[in-house]
Amino acid sequence: MIAVRYILLLALAFVLQTTWVDSIKIGSVKPDLLIVALSFVALRSGPVVGAYTGLGLGIFQDLYMPADLGVNALAKSLIGAGFGYSHTHMVSDSIQVQAAMIFGAVICHDLIYYVGTSADVPFEVVGILGRAAYTGLISAVFLTGLLIKRYLFPA
Repeated sequence: MIAVRYILLLALAFVLQTTWVDSIKIGSVKPDLLIVALSFVALRSGPVVGAYTGLGLGIFQDLYMPADLGVNALAKSLIGAGFGYSHTHMVSDSIQVQAAMIFGAVICHDLIYYVGTSADVPFEVVGILGRAAYTGLISAVFLTGLLIKRYLFPA
């Protein structure tokens, strides 16, 4: 049952990333909702599930835009494994800690992606930091909503 929830969450994040995110971009900076969803799954499931989830999500993203096939799969699987590893080795219950981890994850993901596509990384630094900050802000809003839901409707 939990696997179905995670699949639906990732599918929703993928649909929102490919359709809705363009309407909330600031300048040329768009948040990465896929990393937010991947971090949610990996923090609750561990490194193996996080790596496989990141791999699957990255493959779907690569198939959607096949110019650099495999780069998103590599980057997202490494991010998923890293978040899953922190599931057992780091206290990540705080919204600030999770938002900071997502900020760092977006930076790592984008560096892996730009190096993998042979882009000029020094010229992309402002875009990478803006995207990381915006994704961290979006994740903090999302996590605050989940925290309010947990307090209003305990399981």
